[in-house]
Order: sequence, then C-alpha cells, then structure tokens
Amino acid sequence: MKQNTNFAFFYLLGLPEGLPFVLFCSLLGSLVSQTFPLSTIALSFTANLAIYCFVQSYKHISNAPEDACSPSPADPNPISNGQISMRTARIVMFSASLISMVNAFLLNSLNIVLIFSSIVLTLALFHPNTRFCNHPILGFNQRHFLYASIFLLNSIVANQFRPALIDIFFPLLFTASFYLLFRSEEIKLEYPQNQSGALWRISYASITAIAAAVTFILQKPVPFWTIALWVFLSAVQLSINLTSHQEPGHPQRLYLFRVFEISGVVSFLVYLTFVYIQSVMS
Repeated sequence: MKQNTNFAFFYLLGLPEGLPFVLFCSLLGSLVSQTFPLSTIALSFTANLAIYCFVQSYKHISNAPEDACSPSPADPNPISNGQISMRTARIVMFSASLISMVNAFLLNSLNIVLIFSSIVLTLALFHPNTRFCNHPILGFNQRHFLYASIFLLNSIVANQFRPALIDIFFPLLFTASFYLLFRSEEIKLEYPQNQSGALWRISYASITAIAAAVTFILQKPVPFWTIALWVFLSAVQLSINLTSHQEPGHPQRLYLFRVFEISGVVSFLVYLTFVYIQSVMS
C-alpha cells in the first residue's frame, strides 16, 4: 500500500519520467552561460524542478474530472484514480511553487520573472476558463517546448556574467524545436488518423539539426569529447535495445528522442564532474 502511494506521488509530480527533461534543459543552460559554481547550478536546477512539479500537480488537479471519465495511459492521474486526495495534491502544488520562488529569490530578479512567467503560463494552459492545453501542440505529458525554453533561460540568467543574445538564441532555438519535434511525435501516436503533421515534423527536425550544429560546433558550450561521449552513449543504448528485442524493427522515434536526451544529460554531468575535479586539483 505504501509503495502504491509512493508511485502515486511520482505520477502526480511527473517523475521520474520528467527528470531527464528538467536536467537536460537546466544543465545545457548552465553550460551555455559558463555557470560552473555548484551552488548556482543547484539553485537553478532546484527552481526548475520545483516549477515542473508545480505544473504537473496543477495539471492533474485541473484534469481530474476529465481523466476520471477518460484516463490517459501516457499520463496517469492519481487524483482521478483515487490514490491521492485533492487536498493533498493542492498542498504538494503550493509547496512546489513556494520552493521555486524561494530559489528564484536566492538567484536574481530575472529568475523571479521567469518563475512567475511559468506560473502564468501554467494557468493559461490548464485553467478551466482558458484550457489552451486542448490544442494538440500545447498539450503537456512530461515535456513541453515552452517550459523547456523557460528552464534553459532560468539557468542561463542565474549566472551574473550572461552571454550575448546571439549566444542564447541558438541554444534556445535548439531546445524549443527539439521538444516541439518530441511533441509532434506524441501527437502522431495520440491521433494516428491525423497525418497532416508530417511537414511540421520535417520543419522541426531541420531547425533542430541546424540549431544543434550552431550551438555545439560553432559556439562550443562543451568540448568535442563531450559530444563524442553523447553519441557513444546513445549508440550503446540503441544497440542494447535492438539486441534485447527478438522481433526486427526500428525503435520508435520517441524512444530515440529519450535516448538522445538521457545521453546528453549523462554527458553534461560527466563534463561538469571533470571540470570540478580539475578545479579542485589546480
């Protein structure tokens, strides 16, 4: 029973599925801004994770009546399932918002603006009077391109020495277009009869590739060995997946995107660990 309750809280907060999403955007933002103090990285990541948990909690509270009638397999709602009460969910939601605001106040005024912007965005997406999330591209399971942009910017502006706007533009474009591509693939699975999004997926993929090339090859927030590690880890995960399935066939694109995301997170963490070891030894 206790284990079921723990799983219910994880579902309420969108974890652990959403953790690589928050880590990917937060770490990339810290690397773009050359933010290497551990305290700054930790504060910006904690603020992003807290606002993510707030969004997931508010979403599940708002969607509870609808999910009780038509539950979503891709995004279980523990409130409509009766595993968590509405009162408990509201306490979790307000606690997460409080943690995010405290962390933002410990950083700077731009972080405060971004946190409040994410709260306003959440209300616009999920409040019963607006419900912009009903538009397919604005739907939110565990990843969302607008929150990805906010998380990236939140980590960038946490550093007092901020990069030029052009150095922010391409990482921001890469992050937003990648998660738009992710969402377009989710829409393809949710609405298989709708095949009109192929052109949009091609556009998102092209923009993602161009923005990634400019970000990681020209701007170089990380050295090339980190990119090589990223590619290597992705290849290892894909090879394990292919060998573990007896039936031939290519992995779904969503799985490929998750592999790309998780491998990027691990590569960023390895690079930051290497930087800290160098700073300690020097």
